[in-house]
Amino acid sequence: MRLTRLIAIVCLALSGDTAFAQDTPAAAGPIRIFIDCNNTPCDSEFFRTEIAFVEHVRDRQNADVHLLMTGQSTGSGGREITFSFFGQGRFTGRDAVLKETFVVAASDDDVRRGMVRVMSLGLVPYALGTPSADRLRVTVQQAPSTTTAARSSDPWNRWSFRVNVNGNANGESSSRSFNVNTNVNANRTTDESKINLNARMNYRESRFELPDGRTFLSPNRDYGADGLYVKSLSGHWSAGLRSGWSSSTFSNQNWAWSGGPGIEWDLFPYSESTRRLLTVNYSVRGRIWDYREVTIFGKLHETRLSQSLDTTLSMRQRWGTLASSVELASFVPDVGKNHVNVFGEVSLNLFRGLALNLFTSLESVRDQISLPASEATSEEVLVNQRQLATSYRYFMFFGVSYTFGSIFSPIVNPRFGG
Repeated sequence: MRLTRLIAIVCLALSGDTAFAQDTPAAAGPIRIFIDCNNTPCDSEFFRTEIAFVEHVRDRQNADVHLLMTGQSTGSGGREITFSFFGQGRFTGRDAVLKETFVVAASDDDVRRGMVRVMSLGLVPYALGTPSADRLRVTVQQAPSTTTAARSSDPWNRWSFRVNVNGNANGESSSRSFNVNTNVNANRTTDESKINLNARMNYRESRFELPDGRTFLSPNRDYGADGLYVKSLSGHWSAGLRSGWSSSTFSNQNWAWSGGPGIEWDLFPYSESTRRLLTVNYSVRGRIWDYREVTIFGKLHETRLSQSLDTTLSMRQRWGTLASSVELASFVPDVGKNHVNVFGEVSLNLFRGLALNLFTSLESVRDQISLPASEATSEEVLVNQRQLATSYRYFMFFGVSYTFGSIFSPIVNPRFGG
């Protein structure tokens, strides 16, 4: 937690001698705020009830302060949230940025209360010179008795671990199914390097009683383990080594292994990744397969070299969110066996009350070397029990929303479900 720095900001804001306080324009009414959550927890009702010294509006064009919150996962599985305050109208040019880190063990209530604390601290400078200033008081908690050195000691040496076990079952008189999966992750992240180790297991089974009296059983199992090591070379460059082992009935694999190096460049500094990211990544991998059935190319065992070039763009700004990626991958030297994957997502605040959301994923598939030579049965096709030949895949989504009426949204009423 960066409590000391946040308290210092508040003290500066409340000091009558600061230029910040002197420049605060007088106002007849309280601050109007628009809270914009992006890739972060967003309990909007809680925010409206807890931050009561401002007026909450439902459109950014009506706000005096646009608060954009962006987040990303930390190495230990927690979350770092960036709070970007943009002054508008009477506060034009008055921007500020705060950051706070929430540990993985923090409850949902701890996180939302921590977010309210940081948001409130960031709004104090804007409240000076408005009627809201008379309602503000500063309280400071007693510092913990432990020393900074003691608090900073880490017996785990930056390593964090997570274990998940999940399952579900459903059924009726003529069919039933169940699924069990588990995931174990070990992670060590510092500014200089990142290590990520992961092991997973997924087993699902479905049973159907067919009208002709037959029983069709559809089992699927997937196992795997992956490892990644990344070394920071500079603020824009990094190098990595990736390896993985897997076994899958769906993909016709007794087992498969891949591993190799890669290098990545980011146009923007990695420190700005919560707001903007433009990376180019090139990787080379050796790959080995041991198949369950003879493939369409007559193989039971195969070794190849593959390469991939990935470009990713992510922008989270006040006008909305833009994300896209292009992946080009092929075998070497057999580049005719390749695939191209294009992904795009746009969420735009076009103008007051009107929002546009677009999502698309297009993939050209030319590298299905593991397909079994035997023909799939009708039942296997219907329950998606094994991978089928295809030359393309796509998914598209769009949505438009328009909101009009009162610009204010301060009231929370949970009666009859809210």
